Amino acid sequence: MIRIPDLSSEVSNPSPDKGADGDAAQSVAQGSKPELEGSQSVSSRQRFPDTENFHASCVALDGKAILLCGPSGAGKSILALQLIEAGFSLVSDDRVVMRGEYVSPPAALAGLLEVRGVGILRTSFVTNARVILKVFLGDAGARLPAPERDKETGAVVLHLNGSFPGDLCRIVAAFRACCGAYEWHAGAGGDVPGF
Repeated sequence: MIRIPDLSSEVSNPSPDKGADGDAAQSVAQGSKPELEGSQSVSSRQRFPDTENFHASCVALDGKAILLCGPSGAGKSILALQLIEAGFSLVSDDRVVMRGEYVSPPAALAGLLEVRGVGILRTSFVTNARVILKVFLGDAGARLPAPERDKETGAVVLHLNGSFPGDLCRIVAAFRACCGAYEWHAGAGGDVPGF
């Protein structure tokens, strides 16, 4: 498995309970349930108007989240696991609850991560993280993509295969650029001054 150095020391974080912009994110220990008041009463169509069955995995660091989207088998869960091994925290695997630009796990899946060939693992998780990077898996996309932002969240959008060597490093580099550790010169976030 690819190991990436711990990023938490490289991304500024003025408070252990808040992201760099002061956005509150809550870390929940194993066995705890997130506060998702009203989430069960909102249908998939209301939350995700473009599709009836929205699948995504999500990880976060310092209150800022990466949303991994794609069809079943595209590599969402394994990329989430690799990002967790690199220092990120799980938000949710397979499905997410979105409220504007903020993401939390559905109560039934909170803290669960499916690892194909291994099983379903339980881990701590984060709620109420702000999505700053949205990655669509299953399509390699352009070598130098045009700037693209997600309409619902304002997040930078990437299109990657998901299983190509180096895709994990590409995702981490884009996340770090969204956080200001790199300056976008051109590409997916070329018009983004930073979050």
